[in-house]
Amino acid sequence: MKVLLLFPPSWHPSQPYLSLPSLTAFLRKHGVRDVVQRDLNIELLDVLLTRKKCAELFQRMTDKLKRLEDIPPVHPIDEERRNALAYATQAIPSIIDKIEYAKDSLRSKDFYDLAKYMEGVHVVNEYLGMISTLYYPSVMTALHNDMRYSVYSSIEILRALDDEEENIFRDLYKSHVLSSILAYSPQLVGISITSTSQIIPGLTIARLIKAEKKDVHITVGGSVFTKLIDNLRQGSDLFSVVDSFIVFEGECALLELVKQVDGKKEFKKVPNLVYLEDGVVKVNEPFCTEDLNALPTPDFDGLPLRLYHAPASVLPIQTSRGCYYRKCTFCNLHLDHGNFRLRRTDLLMEDIRVLSQKYDTRNFFFTDESVPINKLREISQRLIEKQWGIKWMGGVRFENVLSRDLLENMAKSGCQKLVFGLESYSQRLLDLMKKGTKADVVKRILDDCLAAGIAFHLYIIVGFPTETEEEARETLGFVLRKEYLTSRGYSCLPSLFGMEKDSPLTHNPAEYGISSIMAPKSEDLGLGYFYDVERGMSVQEAEQMYHHVIGKLSDELCPFPYNYSMPDGLLYIVNSKKT
Repeated sequence: MKVLLLFPPSWHPSQPYLSLPSLTAFLRKHGVRDVVQRDLNIELLDVLLTRKKCAELFQRMTDKLKRLEDIPPVHPIDEERRNALAYATQAIPSIIDKIEYAKDSLRSKDFYDLAKYMEGVHVVNEYLGMISTLYYPSVMTALHNDMRYSVYSSIEILRALDDEEENIFRDLYKSHVLSSILAYSPQLVGISITSTSQIIPGLTIARLIKAEKKDVHITVGGSVFTKLIDNLRQGSDLFSVVDSFIVFEGECALLELVKQVDGKKEFKKVPNLVYLEDGVVKVNEPFCTEDLNALPTPDFDGLPLRLYHAPASVLPIQTSRGCYYRKCTFCNLHLDHGNFRLRRTDLLMEDIRVLSQKYDTRNFFFTDESVPINKLREISQRLIEKQWGIKWMGGVRFENVLSRDLLENMAKSGCQKLVFGLESYSQRLLDLMKKGTKADVVKRILDDCLAAGIAFHLYIIVGFPTETEEEARETLGFVLRKEYLTSRGYSCLPSLFGMEKDSPLTHNPAEYGISSIMAPKSEDLGLGYFYDVERGMSVQEAEQMYHHVIGKLSDELCPFPYNYSMPDGLLYIVNSKKT
């Protein structure tokens, strides 16, 4: 039984994502030996970022521009496309010799020279933007892609999959990926879609595989479609592209799906599976969750670690799944994993030991929603005892029990940076968000982090319902404190509030001053809502305040590397301590 696992664009190119290594390890542990995992995101970037590919695309762009110049524009977009191509064809000759150098510099010691790092990132993104004009109005960067098709509409998605003019991934897959996939002849293909920017790229490769090999079973997993279970229940044209969706966690589900695809095809036996049977959508419930202590160490074998845009690996690892707090009113992330579970600390230590030795790295990112404080205490003590020289970062809540003594112990164990969801420094808003956080505790913990030599990242939300301009400015003033701005590794990223599907505040909007909630009728795969507020900043005023906050932070805080990439920032902190 041949199984192929794919991670599609677009995702940050500096480090691998955890989903495929976790699934690969589980399948191999249970006897499925013929498993191949491929990160198509980094594979395609490596192909694109070459002088040879640039010359090929430049010639195609020049030829297309000549054709367009002979055809009178019919729609405004025709003129826009021609202008975009004209600009890009003029600009590419000046950048063509910089492309491979930029990519290589991000993989070398030049990465740690901030000017060279920023130049490398800039060249990569500028170049990708230029070649995107061949598929105008589609745009691609190292982190994102954007098309005129809505990823929240199955009709729009299906149109995008067959659009040979604008779907850049259709072209790239056919040129560089599809033949090797078909040569492998998988019987089951699993595609991990964990962000909306991966929907069209992920389903595009599914469409191309199905067109050539109709009998292959294609399943899609990941957090995006977990949030869309109810939408899928109602029927979706996406079943014309893929055979099934695995929702919530995928290890046991994928293993059973492998068995059924290779056997009697009794898909009702596959947990967490959403599939079509005789024209009817079936959802296999109750949904199961994994025993974290029965899972093997993630297996990154087969992923091209040397191709990522960093000189060293920062490997993702989990101490838990789910959220132990689960009360924040704006958040629906807890839905991804169901109930909260912990992995035993002795197993975590073995994970770290094996991964560190096997992949020659001492850098780890705990990707939990929030690592519980007791687990932080245990991990820190074990790492101090082991003396492996591990350097790590992870997400943590502002808990009062996160004491200075514990932070100092964490620093001794190799903790370099902590990621906090501050959201707001207004106590009224923190209470309304049900954060379970006190502003004075927030300040005390951050001061203790500074004293312990631990950097920190703060997420804040602008425009939470009923927030006033004064409260937004209070939060802005707090995150711009001089002692934070001048500390090593500090970063802060604001987001504009969006009402997400199944977040707690959607169940009682009046409590949050929300007067109406609207879902776009054309979006059968919608993940959020439009809304109106009765008090506080209006939606429009909140957006203006968000841009003001972004501007102020940009003036005071360089986004590179710490806001641009958490793993890159970890490498910078570790390297700065060496020098």
